[in-house]
This record gives sequence, C-alpha cells and structure tokens, in this order.
Amino acid sequence: MKRSHIIVNSIMKLIHFKVFLSEIASFGGQIKKTAGRIVCIILSLMLTFSFTGCRSRDVVEVNLEKQDHDFLLTPCKKENGEAFTIAFMDLGPPIESSYLCLKGLAEGLQDSGYIDADVPLSLAPQDFFEYYDVLVNSDLGGYIKFCEEPYMIDEGDNKDIAKELIEKTNNGTIDVIVATGTDPGLFLKGLDLPVPFLVCLATDPVASGIIDSADDTGDPDIWALVEPNPYKRQFEGYYRMLEFDKILLVTVNGMDTITGNPLYREAADELGVNILELNFEESDMHANDYEDKIANGIRDANLTGIDAALFAYGTMDDDNADMLSSMLARRGIPSLVGDGDSICENGAMMCLSCFDYEGYGNYASMVLSNIFHGRKAGEQPCRYTSSPHVVLNMNTAEQTGFKCTFGFLQGVDRIYR
Repeated sequence: MKRSHIIVNSIMKLIHFKVFLSEIASFGGQIKKTAGRIVCIILSLMLTFSFTGCRSRDVVEVNLEKQDHDFLLTPCKKENGEAFTIAFMDLGPPIESSYLCLKGLAEGLQDSGYIDADVPLSLAPQDFFEYYDVLVNSDLGGYIKFCEEPYMIDEGDNKDIAKELIEKTNNGTIDVIVATGTDPGLFLKGLDLPVPFLVCLATDPVASGIIDSADDTGDPDIWALVEPNPYKRQFEGYYRMLEFDKILLVTVNGMDTITGNPLYREAADELGVNILELNFEESDMHANDYEDKIANGIRDANLTGIDAALFAYGTMDDDNADMLSSMLARRGIPSLVGDGDSICENGAMMCLSCFDYEGYGNYASMVLSNIFHGRKAGEQPCRYTSSPHVVLNMNTAEQTGFKCTFGFLQGVDRIYR
C-alpha cells in the first residue's frame, strides 16, 4: 500500500538552523579574524515528523567541528608588484556546480578586496563561460587576473593542455591553478607542476588519491576540499524526511568514489533500509541508447514495496529527468537525486544536497589568499561541512502523491514547477 508522505511545520526548525550551521561549519566569507581553537558543537534539534503509516524520529544530532584556521584576507600582490595570475580548470563541458564554484570563488575574492568592489559580479550572467568572460574582461583592480580561457580537459588526450601548463607555470605566466572535480585534480597531480593548485568538487579527494588525508595532503603544493561523508548524510536526511523501508538505488559500477555508492549502502544498513540496486556500467552512460537502457531497467525491475528511488550521481541528468521521474511518479514513487538542482528543475522530485558549491569556491578564495601571502597550499585546512540545500519540483511531487505543508515549502530553498 502506498504511503502519503506528509511533512509538518516542525521541519522548519531544521531549515531555520541552516544559515547558522553554514556559518559555523564552513566559516565562509564572513571570517575576517584569526582563531586557533577547536570547538565541537552538538545541537539537539527537536523535530517531530508526521507521516501516514510511518515511524517518527524526535531527535536529530548535528555534530559540527570548527577547525584551526588563520586566514590572511588582506589583498596583496607578487613581490615584483604584479598581479597574481589564476588558471581555472574543469572537466568539460562545465556543469552547474562548476559555475557556482567559480561564482563563489570570485565573490570571495571580491569580499577580501582582491577584486575591486565596483566590478558588478552580481549582474554577471548565470553561465560558466559568460561569467568567466566577465572576470577576464573586467578591470579587477590589479591584485589578481584570470587566464584568458579556462582549461577544459576531457576523457581523451589532453597532451596539448599539459604542454601549455608546463610551459606557463615554468615561465611564471601562471601562479596558481584552481580545479573543479576529481579528474582535473588527478590530471594536475600527474603533471607535478612548480606552482600550487587547489581542487574543489572532488567527491573524495583522499580515496581518489589527490591528497593523502584531510590533515596531511602529502604535497606542500596541493590542497583539496574535503566534505565529510556527504552522501551518507544525504541518505540519512532523505530517510528522516520519507522514512522509507525499501529504496531503489540506481548506480554506476566502477564509480564508487564519485557516486558515493558505498556510503549509501552503509547508511542503509545502519538504518535498516532494504536496497534494490539497478546497476549500469560507465560505458552505458556514454552510449547513445543510455536513456533507453535506464528506462527499460526501471520498467523491468520489480518495484513492489519500493518507497522511493535514489539516483546516484551521473545516472539521472537534465535530459532524462522528466522521463524517469514521470515513470516513477505514475507508480507513486518519489524520485530523489544525488546532486543537481537543474535535474530537479527538469523533473526529479527532490534534491537534498550536502554540497555547497558557492561555499566551496568562497572557502577556496580564503585558501588562495593565504597562498598569495606565502603560505603553502598543503598546510591549509581542507575540511568543509556544508549545510543542507533542499530543492523540490512541485509538479512531480503532485504527480507522485507526495503531500507537504505550507510550512515545509517555506523552508525549501527552491521550488520548481
């Protein structure tokens, strides 16, 4: 028998804490003074969830650890008085998260004074390349500048990019590189360049081998942002909202580090949730018939007793979101995604993300400032804990039969129709 999921106003207590949690955990752009202590804060948030035919959980504990940090946020130039040159690298083509990280980086640099306050970043286009063009073509104020074009590697031969980076870092044309994603991070590490580089958006930079650990990167010129257990926290968040007993998990074999599949399985085991896995190969994702394969896989699966479907990173995208979510909605099954607001915009019912991409960029801007002041990249703090970010597609929710109160809708970050 299908459940009617009703979320009551008390979930607002969690949402109201989100800004507070974000400021404490990420110590983002507002940090202007130094501190040198570790603070562990345990918040007991009394949340009463009311579900038809579902259990309830009354207490949620949020553990926050504030690290040692010492950010020098006064803008500076190179010893010769010239501006620092920043190169930006991504795995092309850039997606929404890349744009948000670049935006957060630029705004953080502007908050610190590295970019002139008169540069109208808030009016820049909401597109990666157009936003980057604004950074390149604007007079930023003389402290920093960006390379004329971002470096976009692909899954093929990137020898030309490697050759150019080696040449420009050796002759001093590039002073530091900011990269988004696991593949760019590994690519840069393999080049062993004579300049520092920072890696954002790598799901697990430790497991992938970009850095040794969050406490010791293993290389003084390498820094990578580490988000502690984001997928496990996400699964637990979905569970507290929906209280599912059995879930369909759509995964890609061989991509556990990026998709977080082991963390989903671990969380499900701890919560007593049964998983029906629908597995695909990485080669399937790049095939022309991928949409047909995944649609047929869902159509042929035994979905009896399935309360929700969770699509790991890469399995649902903007193009297939409407088709897949509609297939599930007709059976009363909510479609949840591992990451991607735009996927919800195109049809997925909900994204509860534990990835603060703008915050990542903002945090990287502070690490950059320390590097500009002469500190080693590998000695900067790597941990960053994001606050939850909830996006809902109301059309799909209504098709699914998912009901929620006005109080919950007030706490959702973005609602799509």
